[in-house]
Amino acid sequence: MQRLAFFDLDDTLVDRAQGFQTCIRRICSDLGFAEAVERWLLEAMCERADRSDFERLREQFTVPVSVEELWQRYCRGMADAATCTPAVLSGLDRLRSTGWSVVVVTNGAGDIQRAKLARTGIDKRVDAVCISGEVGLRKPDVGIFRQAARMVGVDGLRGGWMVGDSMENDIAGGRAAGLRTIWVSDGTDGIGADHIVSNAAEAVDLLLSLEGARA
Repeated sequence: MQRLAFFDLDDTLVDRAQGFQTCIRRICSDLGFAEAVERWLLEAMCERADRSDFERLREQFTVPVSVEELWQRYCRGMADAATCTPAVLSGLDRLRSTGWSVVVVTNGAGDIQRAKLARTGIDKRVDAVCISGEVGLRKPDVGIFRQAARMVGVDGLRGGWMVGDSMENDIAGGRAAGLRTIWVSDGTDGIGADHIVSNAAEAVDLLLSLEGARA
């Protein structure tokens, strides 16, 4: 089995959903935004966030704050709200200590994703980070997985693994790239994933147990 493990970031290694709500509410409270603005942001940015969201916000509401300031507040707020459990952090260390190449493969803007990685300490526990906003490819495009493998000097993906919470981006995308997949489930049944777990720490344990079974 190839010792190559890709991990999604948001809602796989870190809890984006809870952090997102905390961040948006704090921004709106600090800047005195109306409740309607908060509701709009929570809906518009719940799945994916970009500077353009704040441009659209300013088109719909009278907001006396620049797009750049809003984006920087959002990046700082999301980083401050990002959490990664000790079990996940130690699991990443365990994988690497046993010879695995571990790469974060995530959609999103480079500045905000790297801020989360640094805030949680994940950046010190992986071999590389492949971010869609930096490489110009987004999951589920198989090209982003190939780019991630090249970052750690791996030629070819077959036998590697993708761990993530998105059935489309991580599971379907990973399988299309020739990766085996582990779905971090929200409690619903997964169709197409090789294995289903409830969190990333369980995924690490599974990878190590599968390798042990082959030894």
